[in-house]
Amino acid sequence: MLTAVVLVAEALVVVWFAGFSIMVTSMYLDSRKLPLPKLDVAGRTLLGSAKLAFVTGMAALAVLTVLEIPSIG
Repeated sequence: MLTAVVLVAEALVVVWFAGFSIMVTSMYLDSRKLPLPKLDVAGRTLLGSAKLAFVTGMAALAVLTVLEIPSIG
């Protein structure tokens, strides 16, 4: 019984992800026709902070991955 529940749950995740992907693609295709907004100081700060957080996270992930490999660290 548990196997059936897990398989149904996995199938529902696939269906949800496919629907989500279609929705995001549709929103992207609709937005291509819109003009790009000019960002104010708050918007530029938010994007800059997000980029910095992403770079910091990727660097930390790389360092921790190298430290976890016994033959390297």
